[in-house]
Order: sequence, then C-alpha cells, then structure tokens
Amino acid sequence: MKLWKPVVCLLLSGLLLSACAAPAGSASSGAEGNLGGSSEAGPETAPIESGLDLEELGVTEENYPRVDGSTSTLGIVQAAYEAVFGPESMDEEGYPWEASKTVPSYEKLIAGELDLILAPSPSADVLNQAKEAGVELELAQVAAEALIFITPAENTASNITGDQVRDIYLHNGIASWTELGGPDRTLVPICRNADSGSQSQLDNLILKGEPMDPSIQENYVELTMEGMLEQTAFYHTGGMFGQPSDSYALGYTLFTYLQNMDEFTGIASSLKILDYEGVPATAQTISGGSYPLTDGYYAVTRADLPEDHPARVLTRWLRSEEGQVAILSRGFLPVYLDQLPPQDTEENARQVVLDYYSSCDIQEVTLVGREGDRITFQVQAESGGLSSLCTITLEFYPRGWQVVSADLPPGV
Repeated sequence: MKLWKPVVCLLLSGLLLSACAAPAGSASSGAEGNLGGSSEAGPETAPIESGLDLEELGVTEENYPRVDGSTSTLGIVQAAYEAVFGPESMDEEGYPWEASKTVPSYEKLIAGELDLILAPSPSADVLNQAKEAGVELELAQVAAEALIFITPAENTASNITGDQVRDIYLHNGIASWTELGGPDRTLVPICRNADSGSQSQLDNLILKGEPMDPSIQENYVELTMEGMLEQTAFYHTGGMFGQPSDSYALGYTLFTYLQNMDEFTGIASSLKILDYEGVPATAQTISGGSYPLTDGYYAVTRADLPEDHPARVLTRWLRSEEGQVAILSRGFLPVYLDQLPPQDTEENARQVVLDYYSSCDIQEVTLVGREGDRITFQVQAESGGLSSLCTITLEFYPRGWQVVSADLPPGV
C-alpha cells in the first residue's frame, strides 16, 4: 500500500459582500515587552534558551492555560498544545482544530476569557478596546511574518509601492495595471473583512487607520484566507459562474500562509508575489528584516498575569530552541531562525521515519540514498506478527522533513 502526499482541493469562492472598513490608528511593539514599544519586529540577536521542558517548568495538562489565536497562527497554537498533551491528542476531545480569529481573540483576552493568544500585532481598534477596559497587553514575538501583495502569475507587473497601495485601497485611484508597469488590463483590488489578521496588517503597516474606499468594501470582499488566494488568482477567468474579463486582481495575504497552502494545493503556481518598494518577499528578506512589510506573530498576555502563570511559562518555551523548532516544523519563520541548528539532517529525517512507523515494531532503518531535498530509507517493521520491508521517501520543506510516499506493513 502506498501513501502519497495529500492534495487539498479548494472550490473557487464567490465574492462575498461584507463591511471591510479598516480600524483607526496603528501600533508597534518590540520583540518582547509591553505594547507600545518603539522597536520593530525583526530577528532576535539575544542568545536563545535551550533545554526547556514544559513539564519540568510546571505546565501540565491540568493547568494548561486558555489559549487561542488567529487563523494564520493556528499551527503555533497546535504546536504548543501538543507539547503538553502529545501528538496523539489530535484524536482526542479538546484539540484546537479551530481559532477564534484575530480580533475576537484579542477581545476575549481583554475580557479575561483567555490567558494567552497567538496573533499578529493588534490594530488600533483593539488597542482602544484594551485602553477603555483598563487592560495592558504584553507581546513577545515568536515568529516573523510579512504582508505580501499578490496578483495572477501571468501578470507582467512585478513591483508595487506604498503610495500605490494607498492610492488603490483608499481611493480606488488606479484603474489599470499599466500604472504599475503591467498590461493594459483593469486592476481589481480584493480586500479582506475588517476582523482578519491580514486586514489588520494592511491597516497597521500601510493605511495607517484611514478608511478604505467604499466601492472596494462593497464589491470586492473575501471573507477567508483561502478565498483571497483563489479570487486573486482566478478573478479574471470569471470563476465558476461568471464570464472572463480583461482584468487582473490585486490581493494581499501573509507570506507563510501562502507557502503553507502551496504545499497542499499548489496555488502559488497561479500567483505572483509582487516586490514591495523594490524588495522581494523571501524567507531570507523577511527573517532578516530587510523586507519593508515585515511584522511578526506574537504571544500576547495581559500584564496583570502572575509571573509564574503557565501562560508566561508557555510563552518562554515558544521562544526557546525547542519551541522555535516546533514553530518551524509548522511552516513558520521563527524569530530565532538564525540561531537554530540545521533541520535538514539525516538524523532529523530518521526521527520522522520512526514517528511515522510508531505503531509498528521497528527492527531496522537503513538509508537507501539522498538526492537534493529527497531522502529514502528502507524500514524493517513488524506488525501483527508479520515482518515487512517497507520503503519510505521524505522531502525537505521549510517546515522540515515531510513524508512523500511510504509502504505500510500488512494490516496497518
């Protein structure tokens, strides 16, 4: 029996109508500290902690904090949960399969309904809510992220500037892609709903609290992150029910979300990431901080939490070597990326193989060969009293080694 990497098929979403007004104001924070610090998100230069064990630090299944976050950080929420409850908890009640999304998570944290959230930096609206409630927020950056602008792959435009983004989304002021060095096609700006993480990023980093043009809010709103990718890639084709048009869409999303979705759907081949102010968005420019729209994902707590609260301990673990490797394995860019040991080693690949065949009695694992980012092993495994020689191939992605194909012993 062969197991192959799954392909998730997503139906092309329709344009959904909803309010998309950007909240007022902006905020910034340092890599670690109270909200309102002057330093920007970027790579950590302080030495990373290592050798941290959550159980030894006092975080258990019984006192695990109330954790939530945004859609884009759900993988980090799950990594933290599994560090305490184990990977097998995926099959148990209570596993965090869904997130409350960015703004609702902040609102619950402010209301005292949560202990810790993992989310992009808060919008001005969220900051105002916290101020009115008399709540001070503390942010500790755990991963790097960036807002990126996307368009169909066949679009010849390659760069966009901050002034152009503001003209487009504040005034719907650019009608043709020719003004961005592209073809003579209509520029259709797609936007997200106001409580989404990517919308908060657009507001914080570029729009600076000014309201979006009503004609965009009313006609070109996408309510899901997946839908934004699909609408941007295929709007000009007319979708499932419309007619093709002489246009190309402009959309925005988060860098690591696009990379992770591409592993399952291949959507990136239908999209182009535009350079911003002449700087390409890559893992290197984002983690190094040279890409202008670099921000981050944060572990956010209320400042009034006791110093020994499990949420603070969990935040510390997420910024340790163990936590940062777990974050990397979920496809994110750790804030301590430059200080992590290489992840593409044979030793790490062997551990993935052992985990994959954990339900069997593994007698021997033999390296067959490695070519580029692919590595193949033969595994002598026993199950149900029968011994089988299985072949397994892994490929290295930014998130680590992933199983591409594998034999399974009979009965497994």
